[in-house]
Amino acid sequence: MSEANAKSNRMIVSLQIGGFFFALANIICVAILAWTYLSVKLEPRTLDVKGSAKKAITSDTISWTGTITTYDANLAKAYEKLKADADRAAEFIKQAGVPDAEVTFSSVRTRKIMQKEVVPAVAPAGGIPAGAPLPVPQTVETNKVEMFALSQNITIESHSMDKVPGISRNITSLIKDGIEIESGSPSYTYSKLSELKIDMLADATKDATTRAEQIVNNAHGKLGKLVEAHMGVMQINPKGVNDVSDTGNNDTTSLEKEILAVVSVRFQLD
Repeated sequence: MSEANAKSNRMIVSLQIGGFFFALANIICVAILAWTYLSVKLEPRTLDVKGSAKKAITSDTISWTGTITTYDANLAKAYEKLKADADRAAEFIKQAGVPDAEVTFSSVRTRKIMQKEVVPAVAPAGGIPAGAPLPVPQTVETNKVEMFALSQNITIESHSMDKVPGISRNITSLIKDGIEIESGSPSYTYSKLSELKIDMLADATKDATTRAEQIVNNAHGKLGKLVEAHMGVMQINPKGVNDVSDTGNNDTTSLEKEILAVVSVRFQLD
């Protein structure tokens, strides 16, 4: 075979191999396009919406804490004074209309107040340089007890929503009788919050469904089944306040409150 024929045969083989790979590349490209089209076509279409529900609630439980403190150099006398003061405070609460069963006394806390003494200033060896400040006497705490401080908490947890606020305001009138008492602010809570959250979730989901239906109907589509739902944190604020926190608000300062629930849902589109 001549050299020219050999070159011609090699060229034909090369063209055949090139044509094969070109055809294979076309097939792969078509397959990729077809797969992409089918993936987009068959991928479920979804719609994400948020729904909310707000409800006004009235607190049904009120809590209050006061603290009585006595001081005396004699521990036994300090305790006797504390007991007498606590009994007087308990009587005040009872006369205000709160039963004994709703009142709790904590254990007695004892704190030692140590004597202090002044240590005279000592000049440094060699005297004080001209213009330097004079040494200052130091006050130090000794290991001797000056007096004992005894304290006890009084706590009310009640459903008497109209009586406890008055107690918190007026019980400090016992100070005029020589009773050292501090009064905290009442704390208002709603005892059926767990049950309410379930209802709020249902109402928020219903609101989200209504919103989704409106969106789909306006687009002449059809809403499918609910495929996913996430409950957001609850926002419990005083009535008329719309504060929002990422971790949720839980107001305990007001009798009248509003609770806001938000739910994020995903619907499938048919």
